[in-house]
Amino acid sequence: MGTAGRYMVDSIIRYSRKPSEWTVDKTMFVATDPHHVSTQQLAQLHRFAGIGCLSSLVNALIFIAFFWGHVENVQLLVWLAAVMVAASARLLNAREHRRTERVMLSSQQSSTVLLLAALNGVVWGVLPVLLYPAPEGVYQVFLIFMLSIASASALPWYIALPGAYVTYLFCVLAPMILVLATGAEAVEQMMALMLFIFAGTLAITARTMHDGLMEALQKYFGYQQMANVDTVTQLANRRALDETLAAEWKRAARSRLPLTLIMVDIDCFKNYNDIYGHQEGDACLNQVAAALARSLRRSGDLVARYGGEEFAVVLPQMARNEAMECAERMRRAVADLGVPHSGNTQGCVTVSLGGATCIPDPRQAPAVLIKEADDALYQAKKAGRDQIRWKSMAGRSGLEEGSDANNISNTL
Repeated sequence: MGTAGRYMVDSIIRYSRKPSEWTVDKTMFVATDPHHVSTQQLAQLHRFAGIGCLSSLVNALIFIAFFWGHVENVQLLVWLAAVMVAASARLLNAREHRRTERVMLSSQQSSTVLLLAALNGVVWGVLPVLLYPAPEGVYQVFLIFMLSIASASALPWYIALPGAYVTYLFCVLAPMILVLATGAEAVEQMMALMLFIFAGTLAITARTMHDGLMEALQKYFGYQQMANVDTVTQLANRRALDETLAAEWKRAARSRLPLTLIMVDIDCFKNYNDIYGHQEGDACLNQVAAALARSLRRSGDLVARYGGEEFAVVLPQMARNEAMECAERMRRAVADLGVPHSGNTQGCVTVSLGGATCIPDPRQAPAVLIKEADDALYQAKKAGRDQIRWKSMAGRSGLEEGSDANNISNTL
Protein backbone atom coordinates (compact mmCIF):
# COMPACT_ATOMS: atom_id res chain seq x y z
CA MET A 1 0.00 0.00 0.00
CA GLY A 2 3.01 2.28 0.14
CA THR A 3 2.66 5.72 1.68
CA ALA A 4 -1.11 5.44 1.80
CA GLY A 5 -0.55 3.23 4.83
CA ARG A 6 -3.02 2.17 7.47
CA TYR A 7 -4.43 3.85 10.51
CA MET A 8 -7.03 3.11 13.15
CA VAL A 9 -10.54 4.57 13.06
CA ASP A 10 -13.84 3.49 14.57
CA SER A 11 -15.57 2.16 11.45
CA ILE A 12 -14.02 1.81 8.01
CA ILE A 13 -14.49 0.53 4.52
CA ARG A 14 -12.15 -1.89 2.82
CA TYR A 15 -12.23 -0.61 -0.75
CA SER A 16 -11.42 -2.33 -4.03
CA ARG A 17 -11.88 -1.11 -7.58
CA LYS A 18 -15.45 -2.43 -7.74
CA PRO A 19 -17.75 -0.72 -5.26
CA SER A 20 -19.61 -4.02 -5.22
CA GLU A 21 -16.66 -5.51 -3.35
CA TRP A 22 -16.60 -3.00 -0.50
CA THR A 23 -16.63 -4.70 2.90
CA VAL A 24 -16.68 -3.36 6.43
CA ASP A 25 -13.87 -3.77 8.92
CA LYS A 26 -14.56 -2.43 12.43
CA THR A 27 -10.97 -1.73 13.37
CA MET A 28 -8.94 -0.12 10.63
CA PHE A 29 -9.20 1.64 7.33
CA VAL A 30 -7.42 0.00 4.43
CA ALA A 31 -7.41 1.59 0.98
CA THR A 32 -6.64 -1.34 -1.29
CA ASP A 33 -6.90 0.88 -4.37
CA PRO A 34 -4.70 3.96 -3.80
CA HIS A 35 -5.86 5.67 -6.99
CA HIS A 36 -7.60 8.63 -5.30
CA VAL A 37 -4.84 9.22 -2.76
CA SER A 38 -2.09 8.90 -5.37
CA THR A 39 -3.91 11.28 -7.70
CA GLN A 40 -4.14 13.85 -4.92
CA GLN A 41 -0.42 13.40 -4.22
CA LEU A 42 0.36 14.29 -7.81
CA ALA A 43 -2.02 17.25 -7.73
CA GLN A 44 -0.42 18.51 -4.51
CA LEU A 45 3.02 18.39 -6.11
CA HIS A 46 1.92 20.75 -8.87
CA ARG A 47 -0.83 22.78 -7.18
CA PHE A 48 1.40 25.65 -6.04
CA ALA A 49 4.19 25.34 -8.59
CA GLY A 50 3.67 28.93 -9.75
CA ILE A 51 3.96 30.36 -6.23
CA GLY A 52 7.01 28.18 -5.53
CA CYS A 53 8.77 29.39 -8.68
CA LEU A 54 7.93 33.01 -7.88
CA SER A 55 9.27 32.57 -4.35
CA SER A 56 12.52 31.14 -5.72
CA LEU A 57 12.95 34.09 -8.12
CA VAL A 58 12.24 36.64 -5.38
CA ASN A 59 14.83 35.02 -3.11
CA ALA A 60 17.34 35.04 -5.97
CA LEU A 61 16.76 38.73 -6.68
CA ILE A 62 17.18 39.61 -2.99
CA PHE A 63 20.41 37.64 -2.92
CA ILE A 64 21.76 39.34 -6.06
CA ALA A 65 20.82 42.80 -4.76
CA PHE A 66 22.72 42.15 -1.53
CA PHE A 67 25.88 40.85 -3.23
CA TRP A 68 25.84 43.16 -6.28
CA GLY A 69 29.19 44.90 -6.58
CA HIS A 70 30.86 42.71 -3.98
CA VAL A 71 31.48 39.73 -6.28
CA GLU A 72 31.72 39.30 -10.04
CA ASN A 73 28.43 40.60 -11.44
CA VAL A 74 28.66 38.28 -14.46
CA GLN A 75 28.64 35.28 -12.12
CA LEU A 76 25.52 36.59 -10.41
CA LEU A 77 23.72 37.14 -13.72
CA VAL A 78 24.63 33.67 -14.99
CA TRP A 79 23.41 32.20 -11.72
CA LEU A 80 20.13 34.17 -11.97
CA ALA A 81 19.62 32.77 -15.47
CA ALA A 82 20.14 29.25 -14.10
CA VAL A 83 17.54 29.91 -11.38
CA MET A 84 15.06 31.06 -14.01
CA VAL A 85 15.67 27.99 -16.19
CA ALA A 86 15.22 25.59 -13.27
CA ALA A 87 12.06 27.37 -12.10
CA SER A 88 10.63 27.41 -15.62
CA ALA A 89 11.25 23.68 -16.06
CA ARG A 90 9.33 22.94 -12.88
CA LEU A 91 6.49 25.26 -13.89
CA LEU A 92 6.21 23.70 -17.37
CA ASN A 93 6.06 20.22 -15.85
CA ALA A 94 3.22 21.31 -13.56
CA ARG A 95 1.28 22.90 -16.44
CA GLU A 96 1.73 19.77 -18.56
CA HIS A 97 0.24 17.69 -15.76
CA ARG A 98 -2.78 19.99 -15.45
CA ARG A 99 -3.49 19.61 -19.18
CA THR A 100 -3.77 15.83 -18.90
CA GLU A 101 -6.39 13.72 -17.16
CA ARG A 102 -5.94 13.06 -13.47
CA VAL A 103 -3.71 10.03 -13.22
CA MET A 104 -1.94 8.10 -10.52
CA LEU A 105 1.51 9.09 -9.31
CA SER A 106 3.64 6.85 -11.52
CA SER A 107 7.33 6.02 -11.25
CA GLN A 108 7.95 8.22 -14.29
CA GLN A 109 6.23 11.17 -12.62
CA SER A 110 8.23 10.56 -9.44
CA SER A 111 11.49 10.42 -11.40
CA THR A 112 10.66 13.69 -13.16
CA VAL A 113 9.89 15.43 -9.87
CA LEU A 114 13.12 14.09 -8.33
CA LEU A 115 15.14 15.31 -11.33
CA LEU A 116 13.61 18.79 -11.18
CA ALA A 117 14.12 18.94 -7.42
CA ALA A 118 17.78 18.06 -7.90
CA LEU A 119 18.12 20.68 -10.65
CA ASN A 120 16.63 23.43 -8.48
CA GLY A 121 18.72 22.33 -5.51
CA VAL A 122 21.99 22.31 -7.47
CA VAL A 123 21.32 25.85 -8.71
CA TRP A 124 21.20 27.08 -5.11
CA GLY A 125 23.85 24.70 -3.82
CA VAL A 126 26.45 25.95 -6.32
CA LEU A 127 26.55 29.35 -4.57
CA PRO A 128 29.18 28.37 -1.95
CA VAL A 129 31.46 27.15 -4.74
CA LEU A 130 31.13 30.48 -6.56
CA LEU A 131 31.09 32.91 -3.64
CA TYR A 132 32.81 31.38 -0.62
CA PRO A 133 34.85 32.75 1.01
CA ALA A 134 32.58 35.77 0.58
CA PRO A 135 33.51 39.21 1.87
CA GLU A 136 34.00 39.08 5.59
CA GLY A 137 31.38 39.42 8.28
CA VAL A 138 27.78 39.99 7.41
CA TYR A 139 28.09 38.65 3.83
CA GLN A 140 29.14 35.19 4.99
CA VAL A 141 26.24 35.07 7.44
CA PHE A 142 23.84 36.31 4.77
CA LEU A 143 24.97 33.57 2.36
CA ILE A 144 24.22 30.86 4.92
CA PHE A 145 20.96 32.59 5.85
CA MET A 146 19.74 32.68 2.22
CA LEU A 147 20.56 29.01 1.69
CA SER A 148 18.60 28.18 4.84
CA ILE A 149 15.67 30.26 3.59
CA ALA A 150 15.79 28.52 0.19
CA SER A 151 15.74 25.15 1.95
CA ALA A 152 12.90 25.90 4.35
CA SER A 153 10.67 27.80 1.88
CA ALA A 154 10.54 24.79 -0.47
CA LEU A 155 9.18 22.47 2.24
CA PRO A 156 5.43 23.08 1.59
CA TRP A 157 5.83 22.41 -2.14
CA TYR A 158 7.37 18.96 -1.68
CA ILE A 159 5.46 17.42 1.25
CA ALA A 160 3.54 15.13 -1.14
CA LEU A 161 6.85 13.50 -2.13
CA PRO A 162 9.35 13.82 0.75
CA GLY A 163 12.01 11.97 -1.23
CA ALA A 164 12.07 14.88 -3.69
CA TYR A 165 12.44 17.34 -0.82
CA VAL A 166 15.34 15.41 0.71
CA THR A 167 17.00 15.41 -2.73
CA TYR A 168 16.50 19.18 -3.00
CA LEU A 169 17.71 19.71 0.55
CA PHE A 170 20.88 17.70 -0.04
CA CYS A 171 21.72 19.58 -3.23
CA VAL A 172 21.19 22.98 -1.54
CA LEU A 173 23.00 22.48 1.77
CA ALA A 174 25.58 19.71 1.20
CA PRO A 175 28.09 21.96 -0.66
CA MET A 176 27.88 24.66 2.03
CA ILE A 177 28.24 22.10 4.82
CA LEU A 178 31.27 20.60 3.05
CA VAL A 179 32.89 24.02 2.56
CA LEU A 180 32.38 24.95 6.21
CA ALA A 181 33.47 21.54 7.54
CA THR A 182 36.79 21.78 5.70
CA GLY A 183 37.39 25.37 6.81
CA ALA A 184 40.35 26.34 8.97
CA GLU A 185 38.34 28.07 11.69
CA ALA A 186 36.60 26.20 14.49
CA VAL A 187 33.57 28.47 14.12
CA GLU A 188 33.16 27.29 10.52
CA GLN A 189 33.10 23.67 11.62
CA MET A 190 30.55 24.55 14.29
CA MET A 191 28.39 26.26 11.65
CA ALA A 192 28.69 23.15 9.46
CA LEU A 193 27.38 21.03 12.33
CA MET A 194 24.50 23.45 12.91
CA LEU A 195 23.56 23.37 9.22
CA PHE A 196 23.66 19.57 9.27
CA ILE A 197 21.29 19.47 12.25
CA PHE A 198 19.07 22.04 10.55
CA ALA A 199 18.91 19.88 7.40
CA GLY A 200 18.04 16.80 9.43
CA THR A 201 15.27 18.68 11.22
CA LEU A 202 13.80 19.82 7.90
CA ALA A 203 13.92 16.26 6.53
CA ILE A 204 12.09 14.91 9.60
CA THR A 205 9.54 17.73 9.36
CA ALA A 206 8.92 16.90 5.70
CA ARG A 207 8.22 13.27 6.56
CA THR A 208 5.90 14.27 9.43
CA MET A 209 3.97 16.72 7.23
CA HIS A 210 3.76 14.08 4.49
CA ASP A 211 2.30 11.53 6.90
CA GLY A 212 -0.24 14.11 8.05
CA LEU A 213 -1.22 14.83 4.44
CA MET A 214 -1.64 11.14 3.67
CA GLU A 215 -3.71 10.58 6.81
CA ALA A 216 -5.97 13.51 5.92
CA LEU A 217 -6.43 12.21 2.36
CA GLN A 218 -7.14 8.70 3.61
CA LYS A 219 -9.76 9.99 6.04
CA TYR A 220 -11.33 12.19 3.39
CA PHE A 221 -11.70 9.39 0.85
CA GLY A 222 -12.60 6.92 3.59
CA TYR A 223 -15.51 9.11 4.68
CA GLN A 224 -16.51 9.56 1.05
CA GLN A 225 -16.57 5.80 0.60
CA MET A 226 -18.60 5.29 3.77
CA ALA A 227 -21.11 7.87 2.53
CA ASN A 228 -21.49 5.83 -0.67
CA VAL A 229 -21.91 2.39 0.93
CA ASP A 230 -25.12 0.65 1.97
CA THR A 231 -24.70 -0.43 5.60
CA VAL A 232 -26.65 -3.69 5.24
CA THR A 233 -25.24 -5.19 2.05
CA GLN A 234 -21.92 -3.28 1.84
CA LEU A 235 -22.72 -2.55 -1.80
CA ALA A 236 -22.73 0.92 -3.26
CA ASN A 237 -25.84 2.79 -2.12
CA ARG A 238 -28.39 4.82 -4.06
CA ARG A 239 -26.24 7.94 -3.90
CA ALA A 240 -23.26 6.15 -5.42
CA LEU A 241 -25.53 4.61 -8.05
CA ASP A 242 -26.95 7.99 -9.09
CA GLU A 243 -23.47 9.52 -9.35
CA THR A 244 -22.07 6.59 -11.32
CA LEU A 245 -25.02 6.34 -13.67
CA ALA A 246 -24.93 10.08 -14.39
CA ALA A 247 -21.21 9.96 -15.16
CA GLU A 248 -21.50 6.85 -17.35
CA TRP A 249 -24.50 8.34 -19.17
CA LYS A 250 -22.49 11.43 -20.15
CA ARG A 251 -19.46 9.34 -21.11
CA ALA A 252 -21.51 6.98 -23.27
CA ALA A 253 -23.33 9.90 -24.90
CA ARG A 254 -20.00 11.47 -25.86
CA SER A 255 -18.44 8.27 -27.15
CA ARG A 256 -21.67 6.90 -28.72
CA LEU A 257 -21.20 3.56 -26.95
CA PRO A 258 -23.91 1.39 -25.36
CA LEU A 259 -24.87 1.63 -21.70
CA THR A 260 -26.85 -1.07 -19.90
CA LEU A 261 -28.83 -0.91 -16.67
CA ILE A 262 -30.27 -4.01 -14.99
CA MET A 263 -32.83 -3.81 -12.21
CA VAL A 264 -32.92 -6.83 -9.86
CA ASP A 265 -35.67 -7.67 -7.39
CA ILE A 266 -35.78 -10.52 -4.84
CA ASP A 267 -38.95 -12.50 -5.45
CA CYS A 268 -41.55 -12.53 -2.68
CA PHE A 269 -39.17 -10.89 -0.23
CA LYS A 270 -41.99 -9.52 1.96
CA ASN A 271 -43.12 -13.10 2.51
CA TYR A 272 -39.53 -14.03 3.40
CA ASN A 273 -39.41 -11.37 6.11
CA ASP A 274 -42.81 -12.41 7.43
CA ILE A 275 -41.81 -16.08 7.63
CA TYR A 276 -38.19 -15.92 8.76
CA GLY A 277 -37.89 -12.50 10.42
CA HIS A 278 -36.04 -9.34 9.55
CA GLN A 279 -32.65 -10.52 10.80
CA GLU A 280 -32.79 -13.45 8.44
CA GLY A 281 -34.02 -11.01 5.80
CA ASP A 282 -30.86 -8.93 6.22
CA ALA A 283 -28.74 -12.07 5.98
CA CYS A 284 -30.59 -12.99 2.78
CA LEU A 285 -29.92 -9.52 1.34
CA ASN A 286 -26.21 -9.96 2.08
CA GLN A 287 -26.05 -13.34 0.36
CA VAL A 288 -27.89 -12.08 -2.72
CA ALA A 289 -25.69 -8.96 -2.85
CA ALA A 290 -22.53 -11.10 -2.74
CA ALA A 291 -23.87 -13.40 -5.47
CA LEU A 292 -24.67 -10.46 -7.74
CA ALA A 293 -21.23 -8.92 -7.16
CA ARG A 294 -19.47 -12.21 -7.95
CA SER A 295 -21.27 -12.36 -11.28
CA LEU A 296 -19.59 -9.18 -12.55
CA ARG A 297 -16.33 -9.70 -14.40
CA ARG A 298 -15.17 -6.15 -15.19
CA SER A 299 -13.72 -3.63 -12.78
CA GLY A 300 -15.85 -0.80 -14.18
CA ASP A 301 -19.19 -2.54 -13.59
CA LEU A 302 -21.25 -1.48 -10.59
CA VAL A 303 -23.88 -3.27 -8.54
CA ALA A 304 -25.73 -1.13 -6.00
CA ARG A 305 -28.63 -1.46 -3.61
CA TYR A 306 -31.47 0.53 -5.15
CA GLY A 307 -33.76 0.28 -2.15
CA GLY A 308 -35.51 -2.40 -0.11
CA GLU A 309 -35.02 -5.73 -1.89
CA GLU A 310 -34.11 -4.07 -5.22
CA PHE A 311 -30.65 -3.79 -6.74
CA ALA A 312 -29.34 -1.99 -9.82
CA VAL A 313 -26.42 -2.98 -12.02
CA VAL A 314 -24.64 -0.48 -14.30
CA LEU A 315 -22.72 -2.02 -17.22
CA PRO A 316 -20.84 0.63 -19.22
CA GLN A 317 -19.94 -0.09 -22.85
CA MET A 318 -21.81 -3.38 -22.81
CA ALA A 319 -24.15 -4.31 -25.66
CA ARG A 320 -27.50 -6.06 -25.20
CA ASN A 321 -26.48 -9.68 -25.83
CA GLU A 322 -23.47 -9.58 -23.52
CA ALA A 323 -25.51 -7.79 -20.88
CA MET A 324 -28.22 -10.48 -21.08
CA GLU A 325 -25.57 -13.14 -20.49
CA CYS A 326 -24.46 -11.19 -17.42
CA ALA A 327 -28.06 -11.01 -16.20
CA GLU A 328 -28.43 -14.75 -16.61
CA ARG A 329 -25.24 -15.32 -14.58
CA MET A 330 -26.71 -13.23 -11.80
CA ARG A 331 -30.06 -15.07 -11.91
CA ARG A 332 -28.33 -18.46 -11.72
CA ALA A 333 -25.90 -17.32 -9.01
CA VAL A 334 -28.77 -16.36 -6.69
CA ALA A 335 -30.75 -19.53 -7.44
CA ASP A 336 -27.63 -21.65 -6.83
CA LEU A 337 -27.36 -20.24 -3.30
CA GLY A 338 -30.26 -22.51 -2.42
CA VAL A 339 -31.50 -20.24 0.37
CA PRO A 340 -34.78 -21.83 1.54
CA HIS A 341 -37.91 -19.74 0.94
CA SER A 342 -41.19 -21.51 1.60
CA GLY A 343 -43.13 -18.41 0.55
CA ASN A 344 -41.77 -18.59 -2.99
CA THR A 345 -43.11 -21.00 -5.60
CA GLN A 346 -39.55 -22.07 -6.42
CA GLY A 347 -38.92 -23.17 -2.82
CA CYS A 348 -35.77 -21.06 -2.59
CA VAL A 349 -34.75 -17.43 -2.94
CA THR A 350 -34.78 -16.25 -6.57
CA VAL A 351 -34.58 -12.92 -8.35
CA SER A 352 -36.32 -11.33 -11.30
CA LEU A 353 -34.34 -9.04 -13.59
CA GLY A 354 -35.29 -6.31 -16.03
CA GLY A 355 -32.67 -4.78 -18.30
CA ALA A 356 -32.40 -1.95 -20.79
CA THR A 357 -29.61 -1.08 -23.20
CA CYS A 358 -29.21 2.14 -25.13
CA ILE A 359 -26.82 4.59 -26.66
CA PRO A 360 -27.61 7.62 -24.49
CA ASP A 361 -29.03 10.79 -25.94
CA PRO A 362 -27.28 13.79 -24.31
CA ARG A 363 -30.60 15.67 -24.44
CA GLN A 364 -32.17 13.11 -22.10
CA ALA A 365 -31.47 12.14 -18.49
CA PRO A 366 -30.51 8.72 -17.03
CA ALA A 367 -34.01 8.51 -15.57
CA VAL A 368 -35.17 7.39 -19.02
CA LEU A 369 -32.97 4.29 -18.81
CA ILE A 370 -34.08 3.57 -15.24
CA LYS A 371 -37.74 3.68 -16.34
CA GLU A 372 -37.12 1.27 -19.22
CA ALA A 373 -35.26 -1.20 -16.98
CA ASP A 374 -37.95 -0.88 -14.31
CA ASP A 375 -40.67 -1.59 -16.89
CA ALA A 376 -38.77 -4.69 -18.01
CA LEU A 377 -38.50 -5.81 -14.37
CA TYR A 378 -42.26 -5.40 -13.98
CA GLN A 379 -42.76 -7.63 -17.03
CA ALA A 380 -40.47 -10.29 -15.52
CA LYS A 381 -42.44 -10.25 -12.25
CA LYS A 382 -45.73 -10.36 -14.09
CA ALA A 383 -44.57 -13.33 -16.20
CA GLY A 384 -44.01 -15.51 -13.14
CA ARG A 385 -40.74 -14.30 -11.48
CA ASP A 386 -37.26 -15.88 -11.63
CA GLN A 387 -37.07 -14.51 -15.16
CA ILE A 388 -35.33 -11.90 -17.29
CA ARG A 389 -36.96 -9.34 -19.55
CA TRP A 390 -35.30 -6.71 -21.70
CA LYS A 391 -36.32 -3.42 -23.28
CA SER A 392 -34.68 -1.01 -25.67
CA MET A 393 -35.03 2.76 -25.45
CA ALA A 394 -37.57 2.47 -28.23
CA GLY A 395 -39.70 0.33 -25.91
CA ARG A 396 -39.32 -2.97 -27.76
CA SER A 397 -39.05 -6.00 -25.49
CA GLY A 398 -35.75 -7.79 -25.69
CA LEU A 399 -37.48 -11.13 -25.11
CA GLU A 400 -40.84 -12.38 -26.25
CA GLU A 401 -43.55 -12.33 -23.63
CA GLY A 402 -43.66 -15.63 -21.77
CA SER A 403 -40.07 -16.69 -22.55
CA ASP A 404 -38.20 -17.49 -19.37
CA ALA A 405 -34.59 -17.02 -18.31
CA ASN A 406 -33.72 -20.62 -18.99
CA ASN A 407 -34.33 -20.05 -22.72
CA ILE A 408 -32.30 -16.86 -22.87
CA SER A 409 -29.35 -18.49 -24.61
CA ASN A 410 -31.55 -19.15 -27.63
CA THR A 411 -32.16 -15.43 -28.13
CA LEU A 412 -28.51 -14.29 -28.12
